[in-house]
Amino acid sequence: MLLPAKRRSLAPIVAVALALSACAGDGDSLPAAAETEPVTEAAVQPETATATDTQTVLFGDDQEPLVLNALLLDGASEATGQIFHQVYPGAYAVQGDFTFQPWLLDGEAVVTEDPFSVTYTIRDEAAWSDGTPITVDDLVFTWNLHDPAASHADQIVSRAGYELIAGYTAADDKTVTFAFTEPYAPWKSLFANVLPAHVLEGEDFATVLNDELPAVSGGPFVFDSWNRGTQLKLVANPTYWAGEVAVDELIFRYVPDSATLQQQLAGGEVDVADPQPQLDLVEQLGRSSDLLTYETGFGPVWEHIDFNTAVDGLDRDYVRQAIALGIDRERIVDTLVRDVDPDAEVLDNPFWMANSDNYEPVFDRYTHDPEAAIELLEAQGCERAEDGIFVCDDTRLSYRITTMSGNERRELTEELVQDDLARIGVEITIANIDGAQFGEIMRTPDDCGGACDYDLVLFAWVGSTDPSGNANIYGCDAGAPRPQNATGYCSDEVTSLMDEANRTVDLDTNARLWNDAARAMAADVPIIPLFQHPLLMAWNRALEGPHLNPAAAMQTWNAGTWAWRS
Repeated sequence: MLLPAKRRSLAPIVAVALALSACAGDGDSLPAAAETEPVTEAAVQPETATATDTQTVLFGDDQEPLVLNALLLDGASEATGQIFHQVYPGAYAVQGDFTFQPWLLDGEAVVTEDPFSVTYTIRDEAAWSDGTPITVDDLVFTWNLHDPAASHADQIVSRAGYELIAGYTAADDKTVTFAFTEPYAPWKSLFANVLPAHVLEGEDFATVLNDELPAVSGGPFVFDSWNRGTQLKLVANPTYWAGEVAVDELIFRYVPDSATLQQQLAGGEVDVADPQPQLDLVEQLGRSSDLLTYETGFGPVWEHIDFNTAVDGLDRDYVRQAIALGIDRERIVDTLVRDVDPDAEVLDNPFWMANSDNYEPVFDRYTHDPEAAIELLEAQGCERAEDGIFVCDDTRLSYRITTMSGNERRELTEELVQDDLARIGVEITIANIDGAQFGEIMRTPDDCGGACDYDLVLFAWVGSTDPSGNANIYGCDAGAPRPQNATGYCSDEVTSLMDEANRTVDLDTNARLWNDAARAMAADVPIIPLFQHPLLMAWNRALEGPHLNPAAAMQTWNAGTWAWRS
Protein backbone atom coordinates (compact mmCIF):
# COMPACT_ATOMS: atom_id res chain seq x y z
CA MET A 1 0.00 0.00 0.00
CA LEU A 2 1.36 3.41 -0.96
CA LEU A 3 1.03 5.69 2.03
CA PRO A 4 0.75 9.47 1.74
CA ALA A 5 2.90 11.87 3.70
CA LYS A 6 2.17 11.60 7.43
CA ARG A 7 2.06 15.21 8.58
CA ARG A 8 3.12 15.83 12.13
CA SER A 9 1.97 18.64 14.40
CA LEU A 10 5.50 19.90 14.93
CA ALA A 11 6.88 23.35 15.60
CA PRO A 12 9.27 24.97 13.10
CA ILE A 13 11.58 22.45 11.46
CA VAL A 14 14.42 22.81 8.99
CA ALA A 15 16.14 20.48 6.55
CA VAL A 16 19.77 19.45 6.36
CA ALA A 17 21.93 22.34 5.24
CA LEU A 18 24.21 22.21 2.25
CA ALA A 19 27.12 22.20 4.64
CA LEU A 20 26.05 18.79 5.91
CA SER A 21 25.30 16.97 2.71
CA ALA A 22 28.95 16.43 1.90
CA CYS A 23 29.93 14.68 5.12
CA ALA A 24 28.90 11.56 6.93
CA GLY A 25 30.18 8.37 8.40
CA ASP A 26 31.93 7.07 11.45
CA GLY A 27 32.71 3.69 12.92
CA ASP A 28 35.13 0.81 12.39
CA SER A 29 32.95 -1.05 9.88
CA LEU A 30 32.15 1.99 7.80
CA PRO A 31 33.99 2.95 4.62
CA ALA A 32 37.22 4.79 5.29
CA ALA A 33 38.38 7.77 3.27
CA ALA A 34 40.11 6.66 0.13
CA GLU A 35 43.73 7.68 -0.39
CA THR A 36 43.66 10.49 -2.91
CA GLU A 37 46.40 12.30 -4.76
CA PRO A 38 45.87 15.84 -3.39
CA VAL A 39 46.33 14.76 0.23
CA THR A 40 49.90 14.88 1.49
CA GLU A 41 51.24 13.94 4.89
CA ALA A 42 53.87 16.36 6.08
CA ALA A 43 55.41 14.18 8.77
CA VAL A 44 55.86 10.43 9.09
CA GLN A 45 54.49 8.78 12.19
CA PRO A 46 57.29 7.55 14.47
CA GLU A 47 57.96 3.86 15.03
CA THR A 48 56.93 4.33 18.65
CA ALA A 49 55.05 7.03 20.46
CA THR A 50 54.57 7.99 24.06
CA ALA A 51 51.43 6.41 25.45
CA THR A 52 48.75 8.58 26.92
CA ASP A 53 46.92 7.81 30.12
CA THR A 54 43.66 9.37 29.01
CA GLN A 55 41.02 8.16 26.62
CA THR A 56 39.80 11.69 26.01
CA VAL A 57 40.38 13.52 22.71
CA LEU A 58 40.27 17.32 22.72
CA PHE A 59 39.25 18.76 19.34
CA GLY A 60 40.01 22.46 18.91
CA ASP A 61 37.38 24.37 16.94
CA ASP A 62 37.41 28.06 16.08
CA GLN A 63 33.63 28.22 15.72
CA GLU A 64 31.00 27.31 18.31
CA PRO A 65 27.47 26.25 17.32
CA LEU A 66 24.58 28.63 17.80
CA VAL A 67 22.30 25.63 18.30
CA LEU A 68 22.82 21.87 18.04
CA ASN A 69 20.01 21.13 15.59
CA ALA A 70 21.63 20.92 12.18
CA LEU A 71 18.22 20.91 10.48
CA LEU A 72 17.50 24.48 11.60
CA LEU A 73 18.79 27.62 9.92
CA ASP A 74 20.73 28.56 13.05
CA GLY A 75 22.37 25.13 12.95
CA ALA A 76 23.41 25.25 9.30
CA SER A 77 27.11 25.40 10.13
CA GLU A 78 30.13 23.18 10.17
CA ALA A 79 30.35 23.63 13.94
CA THR A 80 26.89 22.13 14.45
CA GLY A 81 27.52 19.44 11.85
CA GLN A 82 30.61 18.26 13.74
CA ILE A 83 28.30 17.30 16.61
CA PHE A 84 25.20 16.17 14.73
CA HIS A 85 27.08 13.65 12.60
CA GLN A 86 28.47 11.87 15.64
CA VAL A 87 24.96 11.21 16.94
CA TYR A 88 22.64 10.85 13.94
CA PRO A 89 23.85 8.53 11.15
CA GLY A 90 22.98 8.85 7.48
CA ALA A 91 21.92 6.53 4.71
CA TYR A 92 25.25 7.06 2.95
CA ALA A 93 28.76 8.23 3.87
CA VAL A 94 30.78 10.34 1.44
CA GLN A 95 34.30 9.01 0.93
CA GLY A 96 37.57 10.77 0.20
CA ASP A 97 37.29 9.92 -3.50
CA PHE A 98 33.89 11.68 -3.61
CA THR A 99 31.90 8.44 -3.84
CA PHE A 100 28.91 7.51 -1.69
CA GLN A 101 29.09 4.29 0.32
CA PRO A 102 26.28 2.83 2.44
CA TRP A 103 26.35 3.67 6.15
CA LEU A 104 22.95 2.78 7.63
CA LEU A 105 22.01 0.82 4.53
CA ASP A 106 22.51 -2.88 3.89
CA GLY A 107 24.02 -2.41 0.45
CA GLU A 108 23.08 0.05 -2.25
CA ALA A 109 19.57 1.46 -2.44
CA VAL A 110 17.55 0.21 -5.41
CA VAL A 111 16.39 2.85 -7.91
CA THR A 112 13.64 2.55 -10.50
CA GLU A 113 13.57 5.14 -13.28
CA ASP A 114 9.98 5.25 -14.53
CA PRO A 115 8.31 5.99 -12.23
CA PHE A 116 11.20 7.20 -10.12
CA SER A 117 11.52 5.50 -6.73
CA VAL A 118 14.24 4.59 -4.23
CA THR A 119 14.16 1.51 -2.00
CA TYR A 120 16.22 1.58 1.20
CA THR A 121 17.06 -1.47 3.30
CA ILE A 122 18.47 -0.64 6.73
CA ARG A 123 21.10 -2.92 8.25
CA ASP A 124 19.64 -5.50 10.63
CA GLU A 125 22.16 -4.58 13.32
CA ALA A 126 21.54 -0.81 13.11
CA ALA A 127 20.04 0.35 16.41
CA TRP A 128 19.81 3.36 18.69
CA SER A 129 21.89 3.39 21.86
CA ASP A 130 18.81 2.61 23.99
CA GLY A 131 18.41 -0.69 22.13
CA THR A 132 15.56 0.42 19.85
CA PRO A 133 16.18 -0.75 16.26
CA ILE A 134 16.67 1.90 13.58
CA THR A 135 13.72 1.27 11.28
CA VAL A 136 11.56 2.58 8.47
CA ASP A 137 9.74 4.70 11.06
CA ASP A 138 12.90 6.78 11.52
CA LEU A 139 13.32 7.38 7.78
CA VAL A 140 9.67 8.37 7.44
CA PHE A 141 9.89 10.63 10.49
CA THR A 142 12.98 12.34 9.04
CA TRP A 143 11.19 12.84 5.73
CA ASN A 144 8.21 14.40 7.48
CA LEU A 145 10.45 16.94 9.17
CA HIS A 146 10.66 18.59 5.75
CA ASP A 147 6.92 19.11 5.27
CA PRO A 148 6.53 22.07 2.87
CA ALA A 149 2.94 22.69 3.98
CA ALA A 150 3.68 23.07 7.68
CA SER A 151 3.72 26.38 9.50
CA HIS A 152 7.46 26.05 10.02
CA ALA A 153 8.20 25.81 6.28
CA ASP A 154 9.78 29.27 6.07
CA GLN A 155 12.51 28.16 8.48
CA ILE A 156 13.59 25.13 6.47
CA VAL A 157 17.12 25.28 5.08
CA SER A 158 16.39 23.03 2.12
CA ARG A 159 13.57 20.68 1.21
CA ALA A 160 15.32 19.75 -2.04
CA GLY A 161 14.34 16.19 -2.91
CA TYR A 162 12.14 15.62 0.11
CA GLU A 163 9.31 17.68 -1.36
CA LEU A 164 9.33 15.36 -4.40
CA ILE A 165 8.48 12.29 -2.31
CA ALA A 166 4.81 11.48 -2.87
CA GLY A 167 4.55 8.56 -0.46
CA TYR A 168 6.14 5.34 0.67
CA THR A 169 5.63 1.58 0.83
CA ALA A 170 7.06 -0.30 3.81
CA ALA A 171 7.86 -3.94 3.03
CA ASP A 172 8.90 -4.57 6.64
CA ASP A 173 10.48 -2.70 9.55
CA LYS A 174 13.80 -2.38 7.72
CA THR A 175 12.79 -1.90 4.06
CA VAL A 176 10.95 1.05 2.53
CA THR A 177 10.35 2.38 -0.99
CA PHE A 178 9.88 6.12 -1.46
CA ALA A 179 7.96 7.11 -4.59
CA PHE A 180 8.91 10.44 -6.20
CA THR A 181 6.76 12.72 -8.32
CA GLU A 182 9.70 13.22 -10.69
CA PRO A 183 13.34 12.10 -10.98
CA TYR A 184 15.77 13.57 -8.47
CA ALA A 185 19.43 13.31 -9.47
CA PRO A 186 21.16 13.80 -6.09
CA TRP A 187 18.96 11.32 -4.22
CA LYS A 188 21.98 9.86 -2.40
CA SER A 189 22.34 13.12 -0.48
CA LEU A 190 18.90 12.62 1.11
CA PHE A 191 18.68 11.26 4.67
CA ALA A 192 22.17 12.55 5.50
CA ASN A 193 21.08 12.39 9.14
CA VAL A 194 18.32 10.05 10.32
CA LEU A 195 16.59 11.03 13.57
CA PRO A 196 14.92 8.77 16.18
CA ALA A 197 11.15 8.87 15.81
CA HIS A 198 10.54 7.16 19.16
CA VAL A 199 12.43 9.94 20.99
CA LEU A 200 11.38 13.06 19.08
CA GLU A 201 7.79 12.28 18.08
CA GLY A 202 5.52 14.96 19.54
CA GLU A 203 8.39 17.15 20.79
CA ASP A 204 8.73 20.85 19.94
CA PHE A 205 11.31 20.40 17.22
CA ALA A 206 12.04 24.12 17.12
CA THR A 207 13.70 23.88 20.54
CA VAL A 208 14.20 20.25 21.56
CA LEU A 209 17.65 19.87 19.93
CA ASN A 210 18.92 23.42 20.31
CA ASP A 211 20.78 23.38 23.64
CA GLU A 212 21.26 19.67 24.19
CA LEU A 213 20.69 16.40 22.37
CA PRO A 214 18.79 13.46 23.89
CA ALA A 215 21.02 10.73 25.31
CA VAL A 216 20.00 8.42 22.46
CA SER A 217 22.41 8.02 19.57
CA GLY A 218 22.68 5.98 16.40
CA GLY A 219 26.27 7.09 15.84
CA PRO A 220 29.58 6.50 17.62
CA PHE A 221 29.05 9.13 20.33
CA VAL A 222 26.30 10.28 22.69
CA PHE A 223 25.78 13.89 23.77
CA ASP A 224 26.87 14.60 27.35
CA SER A 225 27.09 18.34 28.07
CA TRP A 226 27.66 21.79 26.59
CA ASN A 227 29.23 24.72 28.42
CA ARG A 228 28.64 27.61 26.04
CA GLY A 229 31.74 29.61 25.31
CA THR A 230 34.03 26.84 26.50
CA GLN A 231 33.44 23.29 25.34
CA LEU A 232 30.99 20.54 24.37
CA LYS A 233 31.45 16.93 25.46
CA LEU A 234 30.39 13.72 23.72
CA VAL A 235 30.90 10.29 25.26
CA ALA A 236 31.35 6.98 23.49
CA ASN A 237 28.23 5.07 22.49
CA PRO A 238 28.84 1.74 24.29
CA THR A 239 26.43 -0.11 21.98
CA TYR A 240 27.39 1.44 18.64
CA TRP A 241 26.18 -1.05 16.05
CA ALA A 242 29.03 -0.36 13.59
CA GLY A 243 31.86 -1.26 15.97
CA GLU A 244 33.56 -0.43 19.25
CA VAL A 245 34.51 3.21 19.88
CA ALA A 246 38.01 3.36 21.35
CA VAL A 247 38.00 6.76 23.06
CA ASP A 248 35.82 7.48 26.07
CA GLU A 249 35.24 11.18 25.43
CA LEU A 250 35.38 13.52 22.45
CA ILE A 251 35.49 17.10 23.70
CA PHE A 252 35.13 20.08 21.38
CA ARG A 253 37.03 23.02 22.85
CA TYR A 254 35.97 26.36 21.36
CA VAL A 255 38.78 28.81 20.63
CA PRO A 256 37.45 31.59 18.36
CA ASP A 257 40.80 33.34 17.88
CA SER A 258 42.73 31.48 15.18
CA ALA A 259 46.15 32.49 16.54
CA THR A 260 45.25 31.21 20.01
CA LEU A 261 43.98 27.93 18.54
CA GLN A 262 47.29 27.47 16.71
CA GLN A 263 49.19 28.10 19.94
CA GLN A 264 47.06 25.60 21.87
CA LEU A 265 47.55 22.98 19.17
CA ALA A 266 51.32 23.50 19.09
CA GLY A 267 51.43 23.49 22.90
CA GLY A 268 49.47 20.25 23.28
CA GLU A 269 46.45 21.89 24.90
CA VAL A 270 44.24 20.37 22.19
CA ASP A 271 44.87 17.03 20.48
CA VAL A 272 43.29 17.57 17.07
CA ALA A 273 42.27 20.58 15.01
CA ASP A 274 41.47 21.47 11.42
CA PRO A 275 42.18 25.20 11.54
CA GLN A 276 41.97 27.38 8.49
CA PRO A 277 45.54 27.49 7.19
CA GLN A 278 47.12 30.82 8.08
CA LEU A 279 50.33 32.33 6.82
CA ASP A 280 52.52 31.06 9.65
CA LEU A 281 50.63 27.90 10.59
CA VAL A 282 52.63 25.36 8.57
CA GLU A 283 55.91 26.78 9.89
CA GLN A 284 54.59 26.60 13.44
CA LEU A 285 53.48 23.00 12.95
CA GLY A 286 56.91 22.17 11.58
CA ARG A 287 58.51 23.49 14.75
CA SER A 288 56.18 21.20 16.74
CA SER A 289 56.90 18.06 14.70
CA ASP A 290 57.95 16.05 17.76
CA LEU A 291 54.39 16.41 19.07
CA LEU A 292 52.23 16.83 15.96
CA THR A 293 51.72 15.49 12.49
CA TYR A 294 49.46 16.96 9.83
CA GLU A 295 47.98 16.47 6.37
CA THR A 296 46.98 18.99 3.73
CA GLY A 297 44.89 18.77 0.58
CA PHE A 298 42.10 20.36 -1.43
CA GLY A 299 38.70 20.38 0.22
CA PRO A 300 35.06 21.18 -0.56
CA VAL A 301 35.04 24.50 1.31
CA TRP A 302 35.25 27.60 -0.88
CA GLU A 303 35.76 31.23 0.06
CA HIS A 304 33.64 33.96 -1.51
CA ILE A 305 32.31 37.49 -1.20
CA ASP A 306 28.54 37.95 -1.33
CA PHE A 307 26.68 41.16 -2.16
CA ASN A 308 23.56 42.28 -0.33
CA THR A 309 21.49 43.05 -3.42
CA ALA A 310 18.94 44.97 -1.33
CA VAL A 311 21.49 47.74 -0.65
CA ASP A 312 21.47 50.91 -2.77
CA GLY A 313 24.03 50.62 -5.53
CA LEU A 314 24.65 46.93 -4.95
CA ASP A 315 21.21 46.30 -6.42
CA ARG A 316 22.68 47.27 -9.82
CA ASP A 317 24.48 44.71 -11.96
CA TYR A 318 27.06 47.17 -13.26
CA VAL A 319 28.20 48.18 -9.76
CA ARG A 320 28.67 44.55 -8.75
CA GLN A 321 30.46 43.84 -12.03
CA ALA A 322 32.81 46.78 -11.50
CA ILE A 323 33.63 45.63 -7.97
CA ALA A 324 34.31 42.10 -9.25
CA LEU A 325 36.66 43.46 -11.92
CA GLY A 326 38.36 45.67 -9.34
CA ILE A 327 39.26 42.88 -6.89
CA ASP A 328 42.57 41.17 -7.65
CA ARG A 329 41.62 37.62 -6.77
CA GLU A 330 44.95 36.31 -8.03
CA ARG A 331 46.78 38.53 -5.53
CA ILE A 332 44.55 37.24 -2.71
CA VAL A 333 45.37 33.63 -3.56
CA ASP A 334 49.07 34.31 -4.07
CA THR A 335 49.42 36.32 -0.87
CA LEU A 336 47.29 34.27 1.50
CA VAL A 337 46.93 30.73 0.20
CA ARG A 338 49.91 29.60 -1.87
CA ASP A 339 52.27 29.59 1.10
CA VAL A 340 50.17 26.68 2.37
CA ASP A 341 49.24 25.17 -0.99
CA PRO A 342 51.48 26.14 -3.94
CA ASP A 343 48.92 24.67 -6.38
CA ALA A 344 46.05 26.89 -5.20
CA GLU A 345 44.17 28.73 -7.95
CA VAL A 346 41.40 31.31 -8.20
CA LEU A 347 38.01 29.57 -8.15
CA ASP A 348 35.78 30.49 -11.10
CA ASN A 349 32.67 28.40 -10.47
CA PRO A 350 30.32 28.44 -7.45
CA PHE A 351 28.84 25.00 -8.14
CA TRP A 352 31.79 22.76 -9.03
CA MET A 353 35.14 22.69 -7.28
CA ALA A 354 38.28 23.08 -9.38
CA ASN A 355 39.24 19.41 -8.86
CA SER A 356 35.89 18.21 -10.26
CA ASP A 357 35.67 16.81 -13.78
CA ASN A 358 32.60 19.03 -14.26
CA TYR A 359 34.40 22.30 -13.48
CA GLU A 360 34.11 25.12 -16.02
CA PRO A 361 35.73 28.50 -15.16
CA VAL A 362 32.66 30.61 -15.95
CA PHE A 363 33.64 33.49 -13.62
CA ASP A 364 36.96 34.04 -15.42
CA ARG A 365 35.34 37.08 -17.05
CA TYR A 366 36.25 38.85 -13.79
CA THR A 367 40.01 38.57 -14.15
CA HIS A 368 41.44 41.67 -12.45
CA ASP A 369 40.98 44.71 -14.71
CA PRO A 370 40.73 48.00 -12.77
CA GLU A 371 40.69 50.09 -15.94
CA ALA A 372 37.66 48.17 -17.23
CA ALA A 373 35.96 48.60 -13.86
CA ILE A 374 36.39 52.39 -13.98
CA GLU A 375 35.23 52.54 -17.61
CA LEU A 376 32.12 50.54 -16.72
CA LEU A 377 31.15 52.95 -13.95
CA GLU A 378 31.82 56.00 -16.11
CA ALA A 379 29.78 54.52 -18.96
CA GLN A 380 26.81 54.32 -16.59
CA GLY A 381 27.11 58.03 -15.79
CA CYS A 382 28.84 57.63 -12.43
CA GLU A 383 31.04 60.56 -11.40
CA ARG A 384 33.83 60.86 -8.87
CA ALA A 385 33.36 63.03 -5.80
CA GLU A 386 36.16 65.29 -4.60
CA ASP A 387 37.66 62.43 -2.58
CA GLY A 388 37.73 60.18 -5.66
CA ILE A 389 34.82 57.93 -4.67
CA PHE A 390 32.26 57.30 -7.40
CA VAL A 391 28.67 58.48 -7.03
CA CYS A 392 26.09 56.70 -9.20
CA ASP A 393 22.57 58.18 -9.38
CA ASP A 394 23.09 59.95 -6.05
CA THR A 395 24.40 56.76 -4.43
CA ARG A 396 27.93 57.02 -3.09
CA LEU A 397 29.80 53.75 -3.63
CA SER A 398 30.84 53.41 0.00
CA TYR A 399 30.25 50.02 1.59
CA ARG A 400 31.17 47.82 4.53
CA ILE A 401 32.80 44.43 4.23
CA THR A 402 32.07 42.02 7.08
CA THR A 403 33.36 38.69 8.32
CA MET A 404 33.68 36.96 11.69
CA SER A 405 36.29 38.60 13.91
CA GLY A 406 39.46 36.74 14.81
CA ASN A 407 40.17 34.99 11.50
CA GLU A 408 43.55 36.32 10.42
CA ARG A 409 43.37 35.21 6.79
CA ARG A 410 39.93 36.71 6.23
CA GLU A 411 40.94 39.95 7.89
CA LEU A 412 43.94 40.15 5.55
CA THR A 413 41.65 39.37 2.62
CA GLU A 414 39.48 42.32 3.60
CA GLU A 415 42.50 44.61 3.66
CA LEU A 416 43.50 43.52 0.15
CA VAL A 417 39.93 44.06 -1.10
CA GLN A 418 39.83 47.47 0.56
CA ASP A 419 43.09 48.45 -1.16
CA ASP A 420 42.00 47.14 -4.58
CA LEU A 421 38.63 48.88 -4.56
CA ALA A 422 40.06 52.21 -3.40
CA ARG A 423 41.96 52.22 -6.70
CA ILE A 424 38.71 52.12 -8.70
CA GLY A 425 36.82 54.69 -6.63
CA VAL A 426 34.88 52.37 -4.32
CA GLU A 427 35.24 53.00 -0.58
CA ILE A 428 35.34 49.96 1.71
CA THR A 429 35.13 50.03 5.50
CA ILE A 430 35.98 46.87 7.44
CA ALA A 431 33.19 46.12 9.94
CA ASN A 432 33.69 42.69 11.49
CA ILE A 433 31.44 41.06 14.07
CA ASP A 434 31.44 38.00 16.32
CA GLY A 435 30.03 34.63 15.33
CA ALA A 436 26.63 35.08 16.99
CA GLN A 437 26.07 38.41 15.23
CA PHE A 438 27.24 36.91 11.96
CA GLY A 439 24.56 34.25 12.14
CA GLU A 440 21.95 36.95 12.63
CA ILE A 441 22.83 38.87 9.45
CA MET A 442 23.09 35.82 7.19
CA ARG A 443 19.37 35.48 6.65
CA THR A 444 16.93 36.23 3.87
CA PRO A 445 15.81 39.85 3.41
CA ASP A 446 12.33 38.99 4.70
CA ASP A 447 13.82 37.51 7.87
CA CYS A 448 15.60 40.82 8.46
CA GLY A 449 12.53 42.96 7.83
CA GLY A 450 13.51 43.94 4.30
CA ALA A 451 17.31 44.07 4.25
CA CYS A 452 19.90 42.39 6.45
CA ASP A 453 22.57 44.54 8.06
CA TYR A 454 25.53 43.99 5.75
CA ASP A 455 26.83 45.24 2.40
CA LEU A 456 29.55 42.81 1.36
CA VAL A 457 30.20 39.69 3.40
CA LEU A 458 33.20 37.35 3.33
CA PHE A 459 32.72 33.71 4.35
CA ALA A 460 32.74 30.18 2.99
CA TRP A 461 30.25 27.60 1.80
CA VAL A 462 30.79 23.86 1.91
CA GLY A 463 30.51 22.30 -1.52
CA SER A 464 29.32 18.78 -2.18
CA THR A 465 29.66 15.88 -4.55
CA ASP A 466 26.55 17.33 -6.16
CA PRO A 467 25.50 20.99 -6.24
CA SER A 468 21.79 20.44 -5.59
CA GLY A 469 21.65 22.53 -2.41
CA ASN A 470 22.62 25.65 -4.32
CA ALA A 471 19.07 25.87 -5.66
CA ASN A 472 18.06 26.87 -2.15
CA ILE A 473 20.95 29.33 -1.71
CA TYR A 474 20.57 31.25 -4.97
CA GLY A 475 17.02 30.40 -6.07
CA CYS A 476 13.72 32.27 -5.76
CA ASP A 477 10.04 31.42 -5.95
CA ALA A 478 7.74 34.04 -7.45
CA GLY A 479 10.37 36.68 -6.78
CA ALA A 480 10.86 35.70 -3.14
CA PRO A 481 14.30 34.40 -2.07
CA ARG A 482 14.37 30.81 -0.90
CA PRO A 483 15.19 30.15 2.79
CA GLN A 484 18.99 30.20 2.49
CA ASN A 485 19.22 33.02 -0.07
CA ALA A 486 20.83 35.75 2.05
CA THR A 487 21.94 37.83 -0.95
CA GLY A 488 18.32 38.45 -2.01
CA TYR A 489 19.42 37.73 -5.59
CA CYS A 490 16.64 36.53 -7.88
CA SER A 491 16.96 35.35 -11.48
CA ASP A 492 14.22 33.36 -13.17
CA GLU A 493 16.78 31.96 -15.61
CA VAL A 494 19.19 30.78 -12.94
CA THR A 495 16.42 29.33 -10.76
CA SER A 496 14.91 27.48 -13.72
CA LEU A 497 18.27 25.97 -14.73
CA MET A 498 19.04 24.85 -11.17
CA ASP A 499 15.62 23.29 -10.70
CA GLU A 500 15.87 21.52 -14.06
CA ALA A 501 19.29 20.18 -13.07
CA ASN A 502 17.85 18.73 -9.87
CA ARG A 503 15.25 16.87 -11.93
CA THR A 504 17.85 15.51 -14.36
CA VAL A 505 19.33 12.12 -13.47
CA ASP A 506 21.68 11.85 -16.47
CA LEU A 507 25.02 12.96 -15.03
CA ASP A 508 26.39 14.66 -18.14
CA THR A 509 23.21 16.66 -18.72
CA ASN A 510 23.01 17.47 -15.03
CA ALA A 511 26.55 18.89 -15.07
CA ARG A 512 25.83 20.93 -18.20
CA LEU A 513 22.74 22.49 -16.63
CA TRP A 514 24.63 23.46 -13.48
CA ASN A 515 27.36 25.07 -15.56
CA ASP A 516 24.72 26.92 -17.60
CA ALA A 517 23.26 28.21 -14.33
CA ALA A 518 26.71 29.29 -13.12
CA ARG A 519 27.36 31.08 -16.41
CA ALA A 520 24.07 32.97 -16.18
CA MET A 521 24.78 33.87 -12.56
CA ALA A 522 28.25 35.14 -13.49
CA ALA A 523 26.63 37.76 -15.72
CA ASP A 524 24.72 39.12 -12.71
CA VAL A 525 27.60 38.49 -10.23
CA PRO A 526 25.69 38.37 -6.91
CA ILE A 527 28.75 36.65 -5.46
CA ILE A 528 32.48 36.61 -6.19
CA PRO A 529 34.14 33.18 -5.82
CA LEU A 530 37.68 33.54 -4.47
CA PHE A 531 39.36 30.19 -3.90
CA GLN A 532 38.89 26.62 -2.80
CA HIS A 533 40.15 26.20 0.75
CA PRO A 534 43.23 24.13 1.27
CA LEU A 535 42.45 21.73 4.08
CA LEU A 536 44.81 21.20 6.97
CA MET A 537 44.33 18.70 9.74
CA ALA A 538 46.84 18.38 12.57
CA TRP A 539 46.87 15.96 15.47
CA ASN A 540 48.93 14.53 18.28
CA ARG A 541 51.30 11.82 17.02
CA ALA A 542 50.14 9.45 19.76
CA LEU A 543 46.60 9.47 18.37
CA GLU A 544 45.79 6.93 15.67
CA GLY A 545 42.96 7.29 13.16
CA PRO A 546 42.69 10.94 12.10
CA HIS A 547 42.88 11.25 8.35
CA LEU A 548 42.10 14.15 6.06
CA ASN A 549 39.01 13.51 3.93
CA PRO A 550 39.06 15.94 0.97
CA ALA A 551 35.34 15.32 0.36
CA ALA A 552 34.39 16.34 3.89
CA ALA A 553 34.36 19.72 5.56
CA MET A 554 34.16 18.12 9.00
CA GLN A 555 37.35 16.26 9.77
CA THR A 556 35.74 14.39 12.67
CA TRP A 557 34.13 12.29 9.92
CA ASN A 558 35.78 9.09 11.27
CA ALA A 559 36.19 10.04 14.94
CA GLY A 560 34.62 6.75 15.95
CA THR A 561 37.82 5.00 14.81
CA TRP A 562 40.30 7.22 16.68
CA ALA A 563 42.37 5.62 19.43
CA TRP A 564 45.30 6.56 21.63
CA ARG A 565 48.36 4.35 21.22
CA SER A 566 48.86 2.03 24.16
